[in-house]
Amino acid sequence: MKKISISLLSVLLLAGSLSAQQNVVYHPTLVAKPVYFDVSPPLKDMAAMGVTKGDNSWKDGVVKNQPNPFRNRQNPWEPDPVVQRAFGTTSADTTIENFPGNTNTQGVIPPDTYGEVGPTRYFQVVNLHYAIYTKTGTKILQANNSSVWNGLPNNSNDGDATLNYDEVHDRWVFSQFSLPNFPTAPFFQMIAVSQTNDPTGSWYRYQYQFSFMGDYPKMAIWPDGIYMSANRFSSGSTTYQGTAAVSYNYAKMLTGDPSAEMVLFTLPASNAAYCFLPSDCDGEFPPVGTPNYFAYLNDGPDQIVIYEFKSDWTNTANSTFTQTTVLPVDAFNGSLNGITQKGNTVKLDDLSGRLMYRMQFRKFSDHWSMVANATVNAGSGIAGIRWFELRSTGSAWSIYQQGTYNPDNNSRWMGSIAMDQNGNIGLGFSIASSTIYASIRYTGRKDGDPLGQMTLEEKGIMNGGGAQTDNSSRWGDYSGMSVDPADPGTFWYTQEYIQSTTQVGWRTRIASFSIVLKAVATATPQSVCLGDTCQLNASGHGGSGTYTYSWTSIPAGFTSTLSNPTVIPAVNTQYICAVNDGSSTTTDTVAVTVHNEPTAFAGSDQNLNFTVITLPLSGQATDYASVKWTTTGDGSFASDTSLSTVYSTGWQERMAGTMSVTLTANPIPSCATAATSTMNVIFSPAVGVQNLADGNFSILVTPNPASGSCTLTLTHLKDAVALITLTDLTGRQVYTSNASGPAASVVKVIDLSGVRAGVYFLRVKTDTGTKSEKIIVE
Repeated sequence: MKKISISLLSVLLLAGSLSAQQNVVYHPTLVAKPVYFDVSPPLKDMAAMGVTKGDNSWKDGVVKNQPNPFRNRQNPWEPDPVVQRAFGTTSADTTIENFPGNTNTQGVIPPDTYGEVGPTRYFQVVNLHYAIYTKTGTKILQANNSSVWNGLPNNSNDGDATLNYDEVHDRWVFSQFSLPNFPTAPFFQMIAVSQTNDPTGSWYRYQYQFSFMGDYPKMAIWPDGIYMSANRFSSGSTTYQGTAAVSYNYAKMLTGDPSAEMVLFTLPASNAAYCFLPSDCDGEFPPVGTPNYFAYLNDGPDQIVIYEFKSDWTNTANSTFTQTTVLPVDAFNGSLNGITQKGNTVKLDDLSGRLMYRMQFRKFSDHWSMVANATVNAGSGIAGIRWFELRSTGSAWSIYQQGTYNPDNNSRWMGSIAMDQNGNIGLGFSIASSTIYASIRYTGRKDGDPLGQMTLEEKGIMNGGGAQTDNSSRWGDYSGMSVDPADPGTFWYTQEYIQSTTQVGWRTRIASFSIVLKAVATATPQSVCLGDTCQLNASGHGGSGTYTYSWTSIPAGFTSTLSNPTVIPAVNTQYICAVNDGSSTTTDTVAVTVHNEPTAFAGSDQNLNFTVITLPLSGQATDYASVKWTTTGDGSFASDTSLSTVYSTGWQERMAGTMSVTLTANPIPSCATAATSTMNVIFSPAVGVQNLADGNFSILVTPNPASGSCTLTLTHLKDAVALITLTDLTGRQVYTSNASGPAASVVKVIDLSGVRAGVYFLRVKTDTGTKSEKIIVE
C-alpha cells in the first residue's frame, strides 16, 4: 500500500512538474568554440589501416542503459486502445537490395547499428567501426570510427557513433564521442562534415569539450545547426545528471570555419525529460528561423513533450530552449522485462518507453510531419512498437495518427521509422520469441491508408540462426531507417541479428525496399557498337510480387513481354518497360547508346620548307574514346592526345627531308577496332619552287657526296643568266657564282675546299624560276 501511495504521489508531482515547466524559457548553460579543428586527408587514405581492436572495457556495463527514471507504472500491463492485432494485407514482395553489413570485429555489445543512404553510397556505422558501400553492396572501405579523426588529440575510439546525410547541401555528418580520461572529465564530442558529397574524400573535423559524459548522443540536421541530444552523467561517479541539448553552427562547419560555436542547454536530473530526440530533416528545409524540435516520451502521464530550440548565431546568449507543447497520447505501458529469445534463457534488452532514433522531420506543401516510435508492452510482456505521426499546419503540433504494431504473439522492438516524399511510412524492427531467434523485419503503410495501421504485409530481411548468450542482454541500442534521396519511395534499413548461437557475435544486414509499386529497367551494356547485342532486364518491387512486363521503344519498333529481352539497336534508343502487378502499372526507362567503329584523318600530305619549325595539326575523328599522335621523326607534340595540337619538327627529320605523323582513334569500349591515319611530310630547301620556262632544263651535281669540289652541269639554260648559291641547313650562304648559256650544257666547277662537312642545298635561280639539289659534303 505504501508503495502504491508513493507512486501515486510521484505521478501527481510529475504532472504538476510538466505543467509548470511548459513555456519556461531556458538560457544557454555554455557557449564554446571547438578545442580543435583541421581538414583531414581523404578518408580513403586514413582508412588504409582498416579495423583494429582497441581497449573498450569501459563499455562493459559501466554506463548502463538504465530505464526511464521517471517511469511511473506499477502494473505490468494495461489495455492498449490502439494496438494493431492483425498483419497488413497490402501485398508486398521481397527486398530490392539485401547485403551483409559490419560484424562484431571489436568484441563489444551492443552494436549501435545505424546507417544512411545517399545518392550513390550507403554509409553504415556500428560500435566501433564503419563501412561505405555502393548501393549494390560492394564494400568500398572499412575502418575504425576514430580513423575519421586520425591525428587529432583526445581521439579515443569509444563508440555511440551517429551518421546523417544532408540532402540540401549534399553532405555527410559523422559524430562519435571520445572519452580518453574515462570516467573523469574532460569528455569530447567528435564531429566531421564532409567537404563534398563523396564520403571517401576529405572532411572538416571538429572536437568539442564537455565537463560531463554525454551518453547516447543523437544528431540531427537542421537549416541553422547540427542539433544533438544526450543523457548526462557526472565525471568520476557517472551519476545521472539530466539531459543535454546542443546545437553546433552548421553554416560555419560546412565551410570549414574553425570558430564554429556550440550552444549547450542542460536540464537537471529532476526534470522529466529523458532520452530527448532532436528533429532530423529529410528533404526540403523549413524556413530559416524555424526552431528545432526536441521531444521525449513520458510514460505516466502518457505524453509526448516538445521543446523548441532556437539558435541565435549572431548573439549566442540569446539562444533559447523552451518547452512549448505537451501532447497526450493514447494509453500505453512502457514497462517490459526483456525480450524472450529462442534457445536461451537470457533475455534481450528492450529499451522500452523511450523514443527510438531517429525522429524524422519532413516538410510538405500543406503541413509538416514528424514520425517517431517506441517499444511498449503490448500485452503479457510481449513487446510491440508504438509509432506516431505528428503534424503541424502552421500553428502547433498535434498527434495526427498513432498505433501499436503487434499483430501476433512475437515481440517486436528496437524500431526505426521514416516517411518518404509521398507520405508513405516504412518501419523496421527486431522480432523474437521463444520460437523465433532474433531476426530483422519491416512493414509500412501508404499515404491515405486507414490511420493508425501498418497496412503492408510484414516482410523479412534476415532470419536469425541462434541466440545471444551474453548476460549483459544488450541489444540495439538503435537501428536505422532512411529514405533514398535519389529514388523516392525506396527505404533503406539496417539492423543486427545473430547468425548462430554466440555470446557477442552479432552481425548486421543492410536492405532496401519499396512499399509502392516500382519498376526498375536496366541494360547491359548501356553502350554498344553497331550490330552488337544488348541485354535488357526489368524487375518490379513494392507490389504483389507477381508481375507482367511490356517493353516499347523510342524510336518505335521494339516490343516485348519478356522481363529480360535481347535487343540489337541500330541507333541511340530509349527502352520503356511497363510493370503491372495485377492492380496497378508503373514504368521505368533505360537509354542505350549506339556507336560506330571509330574513324580518323590526320590531314593531307604536306611539302614544307626546311626552315619550318612548327606544324599545326588539326586531326579529325568520330566515335572514339581517345586519340593518340605518333611520329616517325624526332619531333614532339604539344599534346599527343588532342585532335588539334602543334608538332615541333626535329633537326634530324629536317635533315632527312621526310617524316610522317599518325593519328590513332581508339574505340569506345563497346567497339573493338582502332582507326589510324598518316600524314606524310617532305622538307625542301625552298618555298614556292617552280620549273624554268623550258621543261627540259635540269641540273646535275657530280660527285655527290663530294669532297673538295664538285661539278655542276646545267642543261638547256639557253640565254638565261643563272645565280648559283650554296646554303647550309640553317639557310646560311657559303658559296655564290653566276653561269650563262646559250650552249646546250653549261659546266661549272664549284670549289668546296672551305666548306665544312654536312648537308647543303644548291640553288640555281633565273628570272623565270628556281631549281635546287641537296649536296652532301664529306
